[in-house]
Amino acid sequence: MSKIKFANIIFKNPLQEERHSRLFYRGNGEAWEEDGSRFLSPKSHFDFTTYFNSLSVGKLRLYSSASSFSLHLELRGGACEVHRGRAGNFSHEAEFEGKGMQVQSSSDWQILDIPFDPKGDDVLLSFALETFGEKVEAGNCYWELETSETRKTRLAIISTTFKKEAYIRKTIKNLKDGFFSKFPDSHFFVIDNGRTLDPTLGDGNIDILPNPNVGGSGGFAKGMLEALRQEGRFTHVLLMDDDVEVCAESVQRTAKLLSILRPEWRDAFVAGAMLNLDNKNLQMEDTGFMTPEGRFAPQKPVFGMDQVEGLIRNETFRPLQEMKSQGYASWWYCAIPVEEIKRVGMPLPLFLRGDDAEYSLRAGAKLITMNSIGLWHMAFQVKYSAAVERYQVVRNVFAARFATDFAPVSDFLLDMKNSIRLELKKFGYDNASLVLDGFEDFLRGPRFLSNPLRVEEAFERANKAQEQMLDFSTLQARARNIPELQDFDVYSLTYQDIHTSRPRLISERIFDFAVQNGQRFVRTPGEGYAVIPSEGWEYPAGKIRGKRVLVLIDWFNRKGCIRTKDRERFEQISKRYARDMRYFKTHIAHLRNIWSSAGATFTTPAFWEAYLKRAKTLEE
Repeated sequence: MSKIKFANIIFKNPLQEERHSRLFYRGNGEAWEEDGSRFLSPKSHFDFTTYFNSLSVGKLRLYSSASSFSLHLELRGGACEVHRGRAGNFSHEAEFEGKGMQVQSSSDWQILDIPFDPKGDDVLLSFALETFGEKVEAGNCYWELETSETRKTRLAIISTTFKKEAYIRKTIKNLKDGFFSKFPDSHFFVIDNGRTLDPTLGDGNIDILPNPNVGGSGGFAKGMLEALRQEGRFTHVLLMDDDVEVCAESVQRTAKLLSILRPEWRDAFVAGAMLNLDNKNLQMEDTGFMTPEGRFAPQKPVFGMDQVEGLIRNETFRPLQEMKSQGYASWWYCAIPVEEIKRVGMPLPLFLRGDDAEYSLRAGAKLITMNSIGLWHMAFQVKYSAAVERYQVVRNVFAARFATDFAPVSDFLLDMKNSIRLELKKFGYDNASLVLDGFEDFLRGPRFLSNPLRVEEAFERANKAQEQMLDFSTLQARARNIPELQDFDVYSLTYQDIHTSRPRLISERIFDFAVQNGQRFVRTPGEGYAVIPSEGWEYPAGKIRGKRVLVLIDWFNRKGCIRTKDRERFEQISKRYARDMRYFKTHIAHLRNIWSSAGATFTTPAFWEAYLKRAKTLEE
């Protein structure tokens, strides 16, 4: 048996702000740094049953060989009292021992090693600290595990970036300051698709690698190739988005967890959580799944990580079988064993969107999640893009389905049809056309995806073709030229004005389904206007029915656009969709053959070596 220092207690973190301090401690106290030392305020209560400082004992007993658990504290200065705590399946708050351990006031370090004896239903272990008349200085404090076996973990951290210098510089600094001193055999490969980073940002543990703009899949493939070339150097790759904030402690815990996994979990993927960059206490997603309807979806609801109840629910969540069978780990933060990459192969050349889901499903990956392993990422509604959600998604899910039998339970034809129908009901003719652009590029066959220049150009075209959002002043000026919008004032809108709709009668629902908002069978010019959210998945049916003009508002980015009913464009897109479906049904056997053959090639290192070399030559 050996002991391992598993998780540092974080009293004050460089990423910490007032609004998410409860991820580190709760109570009426304050922690701060002064001349490199950490202090806790006097006459205060600190509860460390938090996202970063509680110990996920339930998950550790499931995934790892850990057999005993203890808390190491080094304290000096004022007197204080330490209480052991626990939280089980039905806990709303932690339960603490009535009598705590007394720590006397002293200028010398007082060292406590506090054993814990978890009960069978314990999910979290925690502690609380009461300070008295003077401030307390905290030294080296951490959770310690005893385990029967440890293995060396060497991470190849890979981040693909495209002109996100501010984010990636911060990540480089965090890893330099808080990770590589503990894991010097690990390495950070920054794949610079935009070729805007200064190479001198690198050092002995960091390489800045200029790369053609081959998207996220191409950048991650480049990083995987770098890890595979150095045979035996790395045990895992950790794929990570560029537009994120990450705490170095999360990466440390990932490496520690990987080193003590039980044999049956050593081939699993560690799926890091995505917390909301704008509301840092909210966990938006960790693992996702492909729904039967053909959509990407989170397995879990949104949880508040500043509440014990949220911490418990996150750790004890059990996905339904339909979620597990098509579950995936997203590549905003995902650790994959190198041996699994050798077995499974490389990602598909999808540029961006869906490559991570396809890879997890092709691998049949088991997924590991744990509180404190994850990062902060911009919420999807803040950066919604029709070029991605309408063009890239449609093209990529069909390419993946035919190349590797991706998500066999999901009905992508139904989802495509529903996406077009939804856009047409909301007069989103440009975005409905993008759906068909994506489908038609899939119909062109795999040669399209094998050409890096054409794939990049296609995404650029989609970005230009998608509906362009206007700043509020330009939007207001446009509104003055439309008769229905003479009383429209964007600056007077409230959130409720945008997001509230009205329910429909069953007869109205049937009628709306048949006539597609007055554009089919019963063709009406419409009258008046409605204000609705800009996100493509929104369908305020009761508000838009019978209207001629729609004003879409992006609340988060303070932009909007104006749509007007156009029955001619409705007819054009409807006929185009029918023509594409006839072609698809006629040539489905041929499409299966050519895509299946290409899938076997696309996922090889040899293909990617040639693909990246060709991309570099084409750009030169």
